Amino acid sequence: MHPGTIWYSAACLRCPMATINSVLGPMDTADLGFTLPHEHLIDSSAGVNATYGELVDRPWALETAVKDLTRAHIEGVDTIVEVSPLDLGREVSLMKEVSERSGVQFICCTGCWLDIPRSFWGRTPEFIAALWTREIESGIDGTGIKAGIIKVATSDPISENEELMLRSAAKTHLRTGVPITTHTPAQSRIGEEQVRILKEEGVDPHQIYIGHINNTPDKEYHRELARLGVWLGWDINNPFGRPHLPSWEKMTDYLKELLDEGLGSNLMLSHDWNVVITRLASPGFPSREENPDGYLWLTRKVIPRLKDSDVEQAVIDGMMKGNPRAYFEGTKPGN
Repeated sequence: MHPGTIWYSAACLRCPMATINSVLGPMDTADLGFTLPHEHLIDSSAGVNATYGELVDRPWALETAVKDLTRAHIEGVDTIVEVSPLDLGREVSLMKEVSERSGVQFICCTGCWLDIPRSFWGRTPEFIAALWTREIESGIDGTGIKAGIIKVATSDPISENEELMLRSAAKTHLRTGVPITTHTPAQSRIGEEQVRILKEEGVDPHQIYIGHINNTPDKEYHRELARLGVWLGWDINNPFGRPHLPSWEKMTDYLKELLDEGLGSNLMLSHDWNVVITRLASPGFPSREENPDGYLWLTRKVIPRLKDSDVEQAVIDGMMKGNPRAYFEGTKPGN
């Protein structure tokens, strides 16, 4: 069992976690500070980093990540939640070295993105949950580095194997108390269905973070997710706007409207940024030249625009500090 998780009864009611797994070991939730809850280092595929090294220049990635995140740490970023599971080229040893050298705390994930391994097809949720639980309680790839969050992703509609991943994530959460974060596609309300399935398996809504809600600018959708009691992930993904989505300026102004409605108690902001991305078949990701601010885009561009529109510092601190802490402690939004 995760050392920070206390079980009350067979109903799976838990008290908040005082500690969570970081790549450097247990950390107190009080030390999370300014947190980016949806980021990456290397966006790749399972095994590619090691087998086809020409696609990922690891020494360059390491030095660049250390440089970028040292700068981010100096400018106020305390914690990165790195949500690359196995099928996105997760490399926890790299995260550990970057964390040690930059000063930014890293929380890594177990779970699965959209490239579900064929070895998982047809398995039971219990079988997969046992594998993911091991990565939370014992460690990943023999490193002893333990996951502190469960990542799961779906398309719209949700495929059979994606539903299997959702139910596996739910069972892993119920075994460990570790919260769940999701990926959703743009222009989709599939987050509601993700929540339905997870709740069906017994997951409390405040243990769920629905990702990329900013890519579906639909107030009714966002109001409904907030009503359900889940956390809303404003994971920018492309700070310059994809061709079929509004510009970052318009989306920031839309975010201000959500804050005016009181949804700030559910929202967390992040970038979905990568030091290295190898997916040439996935257009829409900005280059380093287009976004030289990297992990500081929010603090240098988005947050100043929000402040210029009279969003108070307390609201910013709630989204960037208070809400991530509440999420990892298992507290309901607004409490």
